Amino acid sequence: MNYITLKEAAKATGLNEMTIRRLCKKADSKPYIRLKEGKNGSLYTIQTNYLFDKYPPKTAFDKLEQDSLNTRVNVDPIQVHTQDYTPVLAVKDELIQVLKDEIAYLREENKGLREENKELKLLPAPHNVTQEASENPRKSFWQRIWGK
Repeated sequence: MNYITLKEAAKATGLNEMTIRRLCKKADSKPYIRLKEGKNGSLYTIQTNYLFDKYPPKTAFDKLEQDSLNTRVNVDPIQVHTQDYTPVLAVKDELIQVLKDEIAYLREENKGLREENKELKLLPAPHNVTQEASENPRKSFWQRIWGK
């Protein structure tokens, strides 16, 4: 899985770093947060798939807006149209990569669950209580008190 620092996450989503930190503090987020040793000490990193599930990526959309403002009038019409789609394609490529990472993660998780299921099937079956109960029916409250 791909992990990015909180600063990179803030830049990728266009949100404040404190917003990302608040997301990391939630109990649901704990499995997706890791501590990474950096040059200046420890850094928190967050899984990109989880981050983009909560907050969609913003950087490529900003590029699209900037490019639409900076288009020249003297440019060939075909070139203008291709410039308009370049940031959109970049966003698409980012989303495809995120989805590929998510698929790989889910396949690994599925593989682990299958192995766990196999291990559980290998365990001996618990003693069947219902058969024992039918052989020795339980006495009623009054029968137990009066001994009948």
